[in-house]
Amino acid sequence: MLAPAFDVLREFVYALGDLLLALPRHMYALLRRRRRLAMFEQLRSTSLEPLPEVLPEPEVSLKKVILSCGDNSGETHALRLLAQLQARHPGLQVEGFGGRRLGQAGMDIWNPLADLNVMGFKDVAAQLPLFFGAVHQFAKRLRQDPPDVVVLVDYPGMNRHLLRIAQRQGVKVVHYIAPQLWAWAPWRVRDFRCADRLLTILPFEQDWYAQHGAEAPFVGHPLADSLAAHPETWDPPLTGISLGGQGGQGGPETQAEWIAILPGSRRREIRENLSLMLAAAALLQKKRPQVRFVLPHQRAEVWPLLEELLSEAPIEVERAPDQFHEVLRVCRGAWVVSGTASLEVAALGIPSVVVYRMGSRFGAWLAGHALAVPYVGAANLIAGEEVAPEQVGHRLDPTALCDDLLRQIDDEGHPGAVARLRALHDRALAPGTDRRAAMAVEACVADQS
Repeated sequence: MLAPAFDVLREFVYALGDLLLALPRHMYALLRRRRRLAMFEQLRSTSLEPLPEVLPEPEVSLKKVILSCGDNSGETHALRLLAQLQARHPGLQVEGFGGRRLGQAGMDIWNPLADLNVMGFKDVAAQLPLFFGAVHQFAKRLRQDPPDVVVLVDYPGMNRHLLRIAQRQGVKVVHYIAPQLWAWAPWRVRDFRCADRLLTILPFEQDWYAQHGAEAPFVGHPLADSLAAHPETWDPPLTGISLGGQGGQGGPETQAEWIAILPGSRRREIRENLSLMLAAAALLQKKRPQVRFVLPHQRAEVWPLLEELLSEAPIEVERAPDQFHEVLRVCRGAWVVSGTASLEVAALGIPSVVVYRMGSRFGAWLAGHALAVPYVGAANLIAGEEVAPEQVGHRLDPTALCDDLLRQIDDEGHPGAVARLRALHDRALAPGTDRRAAMAVEACVADQS
């Protein structure tokens, strides 16, 4: 049996090989982009059978689970999965990598990777000693006290190393939220198809993985359960708006229309996108005076940065710390950075514009020419059309952001925009995802019983 140090060395060699091969792999993917786009279009046109409402209950008792997630959104999904497993298996011992919230839910946190929210090559490179230390810790704990199953949640960059180590040790692995390899790195499928259960959350992913030799059942999107758990609505401050009659006498007060500004969860995303959104907000308010703006955010550690940028804003923005879904439920529209939040906004029926400004010209070029998908927003990918206009690239114009959102929130365009989002919700957001994922974990363990 290899010692943990040899596991780390082996994974370091894998990582080095990936780095050396990254450019030729991406160049090859670039040359095959048209073919991959055609394949993707075919996948989206494939009909999907409805998810079963009643599933057979696996007869298994879980005692110990090692869980790994490494960012804020992954921790949110892991929390609900953990709650399901704890309810179904009283006394369950859960340990591994997560964050503060998982620790509060009863998980023994080895290393708070989810609180770091590392993003991008530079950030990852700066934390390499930490990540390889985590890989060593995982390999050591896996040998000392093997769990019933390892559950990896999203975070493919590091979790694929843990997957290989667990596979070599003969420990069952469930990877929840299969990585979106269809968009950017199809060659990595050879790692993830080794998982005993690879669970997908977008309808077309099941067929894509099947074409690449992996059984990856669609369990639904965890967002459906997240929204059901937050039914409350935000109570906005009173903002009587006089739209001004002739001669400056003022007119009747008009109800404010709230627009959400969602600049992302990571500091780099916020720095790249928030100022752009604020500039668009100032333009929108000139064209539609009744709009008001609110910024909800759940990460307390980024509020100093948010306040710094908001202090320079040309318009007033209401702050809503730790109020996300509640705020969105009363909003008429939103600008949202591409990611999970863009689908959350769509699921709540809020017309939006997906925004992602990139500081690197090369990164923007690569995103526009190498990704084998017609859109970056999950809602657009599922719908097969641009239900949320996208503004993605290096040089983005706040006027374009303003006009895109204005077309969706004005009296003429708003009903149609909402109707398209409701159709999307009915198609892809069936509730019960957390339970189906928990049962997949149990079925994985039952297979070896």
